[in-house]
Order: sequence, then C-alpha cells, then structure tokens
Amino acid sequence: MHRFLIALLLPLAPLAAAENKPSPITIRLHAEGKTTDSETFVVPITLTNPPKKTVIRKVPIVTERDIDAFFPFAAPDGSIGCYFRLDANGSNKLTQHTVEFRDTLAVAMINGRPACVLMVGEKITDGILAIPSGFSSEEVVLLQTKFPIISKEKEFEAQKKRAQDALKQLHHQRKKQIPEPKS
Repeated sequence: MHRFLIALLLPLAPLAAAENKPSPITIRLHAEGKTTDSETFVVPITLTNPPKKTVIRKVPIVTERDIDAFFPFAAPDGSIGCYFRLDANGSNKLTQHTVEFRDTLAVAMINGRPACVLMVGEKITDGILAIPSGFSSEEVVLLQTKFPIISKEKEFEAQKKRAQDALKQLHHQRKKQIPEPKS
C-alpha cells in the first residue's frame, strides 16, 4: 500500500519543488503596528520620509504571490514606481485592510528594504496596489521576468525573454568591472 501511495505522489515532486523556488524579487506591504504589541508580531523600523521611528507588523498584507501583473512608471524622485494588479485573494486582503485601518501607515518593502511609506486613505476595491516610488531599474527588469505588464499579457513570453537577456548582460558587465585578485 505504501509503495502504491509513493508511486502516486512521485510525479508531483517536481511541482512542489517549482512552487518552493525563491522569487527573484520580493514585494511586501506591511501595516504599521502598535508599539504596545509583542515583539512576536511587530518589528521596529526607522522611516526616512516621513522621518519616524515606528513598528510594522511582521505578517504582510500582500506579497508578490498575490500579484498578477504590473505597470512601471517614472517616479518624481528618480526611482521607478509600479502599479500592481492583485489576484482575487490579494485584492480581498487589500480591500479589507483599507476598510479597517484607514488613516494608518503601510510600508512597501522591496527585497527587504523599505521602499516607500503609504497612507491608507480610502477604500481600494479595484485590486490595484500603487507603490509610487522605490524600485530600481534592475528590480523592474526582475519584475518583467515574473509578471506580465498590465494590458500586454499576451506578450509575456517575449517580455520575459528580453528581461532575462538584459539581466545576463548586466551580470556580465558587473563581472568585467570587478578586478581579479592578484596572485
């Protein structure tokens, strides 16, 4: 019986391995916590704009797993901002958060660093998360390998290939710039 069960589950192993593959870029939206909350649930953070020491909840509101597509745009500070279209689960979580926690802060974290601070103003029901700044051009290229650009979903495979080629060139250029150690 055990052999039969193992034989049935064996073809699923590659799927599980592919699902656990780490993302090339992480995008997390964390809610502001309360300083009275336990360290188990919040982590301290120092924000630069607005300058403030606060705590954010460890469990994010939405992550890159909730994203279906994105759209990059130039931000006034010279970085890049993005609109993210969320899947149904992410959209529900964002709507619920914007209803319950109006007039609080949310911190967008990109690859573990605070990218920008957002004020929760009005209820978001369209499933679009706007992160107005904080992305580098390399991070946008990484996003292009993972998500289609909004309204260009049919071109995703070509977009992904171009982005992967651009990343290879970038890594190749970086290798050339690093001097070899002298023996």
